[in-house]
Amino acid sequence: MRIEIRRVDGLDRNGLLDEILRVEEEAWPEEVRASREKFASRLDTFPEGIFLAYLDGRLMGVLTSEIIRFDIDNPPVSWEKTTDNGFIKNTHNKDGNALYVVSLGVSGLAQGQGLGSRLLTEAKAFVQERGLTSLVLGARIPGYHQFHQEHPDVDIDEYLKTTKDQEPIDPEIRFYMRNGLRVVKVVPNYMEDDPQSENYGAVMIWERNI
Repeated sequence: MRIEIRRVDGLDRNGLLDEILRVEEEAWPEEVRASREKFASRLDTFPEGIFLAYLDGRLMGVLTSEIIRFDIDNPPVSWEKTTDNGFIKNTHNKDGNALYVVSLGVSGLAQGQGLGSRLLTEAKAFVQERGLTSLVLGARIPGYHQFHQEHPDVDIDEYLKTTKDQEPIDPEIRFYMRNGLRVVKVVPNYMEDDPQSENYGAVMIWERNI
């Protein structure tokens, strides 16, 4: 299988939005998918921050981002506030210091092929090119609700410290840590409707070597 990472800038955008929405539908259940209007706004506002993963010539993964002003002592308090509820028009700051991952989706037909990691590598390269300080995101913690039901005395901080084979048991946190990010802070009500994570989000960061 051949993986190719492309950037939106310079691509023919005719039909691209339809393909991005197809990946979104194949990656996420209906209740958490971003709308056409949100992706269109991201394309219009910051096309340079959209990275595309192709598997054997077919679009199968999409990462969207924006530039923000990031202060590690005052990390983002919610995805909605940080991303203008996913539209980024009023939150993208071209003079900011960090690249914030708004969304990262890989088609369910291409899971396990390394596309998500390749997209993060491309985002890190963008951070280097632009002279930004870091890559930042708010990760879901999708394994927490089920674990919490089985272990009601375990709070979110203890859950994140729980490991198997020296890695976090939560699949999303494990994925991002494997890609070089670390947890800065766990934030309650980071996302408005994420019952799997009990609405917690983990602000995570990868810092450029300066």
